[in-house]
Amino acid sequence: MSLLLLLLRLLTGPAEVQPATATAEAESTARPAVAVAAVDPAVLRGAEADLATVEAGPRRIRGLLPAAGDRPIYAGCVAQRLAEAQVHVSIARDEMRRLTGAASSPGDQTHARERLAYLAQRTREVQHAAVSCVDEDDSSISAVRKQTQVPPAVQRKRDASGPPPSVYPCNGSGACIVIPEP
Repeated sequence: MSLLLLLLRLLTGPAEVQPATATAEAESTARPAVAVAAVDPAVLRGAEADLATVEAGPRRIRGLLPAAGDRPIYAGCVAQRLAEAQVHVSIARDEMRRLTGAASSPGDQTHARERLAYLAQRTREVQHAAVSCVDEDDSSISAVRKQTQVPPAVQRKRDASGPPPSVYPCNGSGACIVIPEP
């Protein structure tokens, strides 16, 4: 849960707390009219595609819950990813409102578009992580023990890990010196 809060704080930036009197004074003073920049249609289409990706994430992850079955570890892993994807949806909708809002400046629009793209990428990563939660091949380690029969012809040959054979046969008289070949 703390990871989700950290992600939320990272994406939304630091919150500035102003006293109520400062807020009332700011509203009462006349602000010059800010020119509202229209959103480029190509940027808007890209943002809508990213928002659709983010909004589809929880549905796809929720579809993995039956695959987790009665295994609490797998179900908990998928549930964590689902909660993270739901936070992404909330943040992405806020960013879409900032992008299309009446009082958004070009800088705000650019920032909102970048964050929507980042959220879509992060949602795809969370979906992949949720699949990994229930993927039995990646989620456990298994060892296989295999025994083989060594044919008798191979057993009769010398062991390759032993010392090399002598250059000439030594009869065991003790006067033999073995000189290895270079």
